Order: sequence, then C-alpha cells, then structure tokens
Amino acid sequence: MRGVSLDEIAAATRISTRFLEALEKERWDQLPGGAFNRGFIRSIARFLGIDEDGLVAEYAYGHEGVNGAPAAPPSEKIPRNYRPAIVATALLGLLMAGGIWALTHYGSQIAARVHGRVVAEAPVNMVREASQAPNSTGTIAAPPFGQATANGAPADPPTPSAAPVAPNLALTITAAKRVDVRITADGKSTFSGKLKANEAKLFEAHDTFEIVSSKSAALALNLNGHTMLWAGAPNNPRKMTLTRNDLPASPEPSH
Repeated sequence: MRGVSLDEIAAATRISTRFLEALEKERWDQLPGGAFNRGFIRSIARFLGIDEDGLVAEYAYGHEGVNGAPAAPPSEKIPRNYRPAIVATALLGLLMAGGIWALTHYGSQIAARVHGRVVAEAPVNMVREASQAPNSTGTIAAPPFGQATANGAPADPPTPSAAPVAPNLALTITAAKRVDVRITADGKSTFSGKLKANEAKLFEAHDTFEIVSSKSAALALNLNGHTMLWAGAPNNPRKMTLTRNDLPASPEPSH
C-alpha cells in the first residue's frame, strides 16, 4: 500500500492487520462485510490521501455483498394477493351449501307448485291452440263471445260495423282573370287573397263553404265534380254559400 507498512496503517486507522492483509490480497471472505468493509476502505483512503468516495464506489461496484459476493438484484416479482380468491371461494361454498339445504327441506313443496302451475295453464294452452288453428277458409277464427281467449280473458263482443261516413266536400275555384277571393270552410278562414288569371285552387270542407269575391263573374266553381253557378249581376261583389244540399241528388239504382 504505497510503501506504507501494515502496522503503520493499523496504528493510524485502528484496523486489525488481519483485515488489512485480507483487503490487500482481496480475500473478501475473511472480512466482516457490509458497512465494515466500506468503513475500512474509507479510513485507509483518508490515511493515504486517496479519494474516499471514489474508492468506496469502486469497491461497491465490483465487490459489494456478503463475504465478497456480488449483491443480488432486487426481485421484480409482484407478490400475489390471494385474499379475493379465498373470499370468492368461501362465498361460492356458502351459496352451494344454502342451495343444497333449501332443496333438501323445500324440494317437495317447489315440485308441487310447479306441477300445479302446469296443470292450471293446460286449458289456456288448449284454447290458444284452438283459436290459432286456421278454419276451412285459411283464416284464424276469433273465439266466440264469452269464451276464454289465448290469455285467459273473455273474448270481447263483436263490434258493430260503423255507419258509412259522408265524403268531404271538394271545391275547385278557377279564376278567369285577376280577382280577390276569401274562402271560409266549416266556419274557419282557409284563404284570403288574390287569384291570378287561369289560376285554380282546391279547398276541402265537411259541411259548408263560404265564398266572397270582388268579381263573381271571374270565378268558375266546381263542387265535387259539379259546376256551381253564381247568381246575381256579373262583376259585382258577391257572397255565396255552398253546402252538401247544393249537390244534385244521386239517381236511385234500378231494380
């Protein structure tokens, strides 16, 4: 060690010559190891005037460990947590035990209830099959009034056919020249404005039309395919009301 005897180093650093010889000959198994080895190296470096940190780092890089063996790298394996699996297994076992206990004590009652329900639903299923079977015309007949339907409820009485509804009134107005017109259908204002020459408009109502025009002669009226004539002097303002009664009577069918 740089021409300095081991006794001098031992006296200055208070390190046993036995350890100094082991350090000099790199017999790491003869050293106490760990922090003692670093302390020895730091004391010797301080006595010899050598960089303490550099010498300790060099030792730690090549010889750190117990009895000179390199330090083992830290384990990267993540410890497993078996608690959730244990809890889940315990719950599953409790559920299975509860099911076995319920089946042992109440199995006969459950079977009786299921059997009773099947027997009760049998007539309903027979009615459903019968009601859904096609008749001779290929259609499915409705169950008679008072007889149970597919869902077990009595069939509704047949609905009488509704009376025929009268068709709406359709009024077509054609202007021969530019004219002001106001149309009211069933009491509601439908149109109010000017019609251009040769312009035609269609209006619908259920019962009545009221037509007001500045020049009645300039308008041609057609109600449900029938021509309606204005009365009064031409080119004068005129108010006219049309109803279903203004349509010509339909001829009676011959027998």
